[in-house]
Amino acid sequence: MASAITHFIVGAALAWPARLEGVLPRWVLPVTGGLLAAAPDLDTPLMFALDIPRRSLFAHRGFFHSPFFLVLACSVLAAMVARRDWLPLAALWTACAITHPLLDMLTDGGSGVMLLFPVSEARLFFPWHPIRVSPLGIASFFDRAGPILRSEAPFDATAVMLGAAIRWRLGR
Repeated sequence: MASAITHFIVGAALAWPARLEGVLPRWVLPVTGGLLAAAPDLDTPLMFALDIPRRSLFAHRGFFHSPFFLVLACSVLAAMVARRDWLPLAALWTACAITHPLLDMLTDGGSGVMLLFPVSEARLFFPWHPIRVSPLGIASFFDRAGPILRSEAPFDATAVMLGAAIRWRLGR
């Protein structure tokens, strides 16, 4: 997986230029976008607590990383938060959340992402793997944080520059 740091940065940068007046305060959008982009990795404690076999439907990078699940989860959450004007918020949050499996598909390790569920349970990677895989444990992450964060830095910088450019353009 890419690190939670990069998942948050990319999701927050995507949500940063958004304007959904009357739905949520503007500052909340990048925070929630970043949190939802990092949220699919919450399947990891569940996987260990329930002793879920690797590569099964509910294992890491499985069902909870699928766009199918992310669309449903973000839509339900947006409907609960925004009530009448839920659709634009659901679309924004879904876009932020879907950056998660896409970034994970760029890593050089792991079991692949179940991107096409429910059509297929195949686990996929992109052909290019520029991101060093981040370990599941926090302590292990800090042992290898330097190379991991360096491999993710171009994606973080690109997302922030794109978010800033769009926000600047919309503000004009």
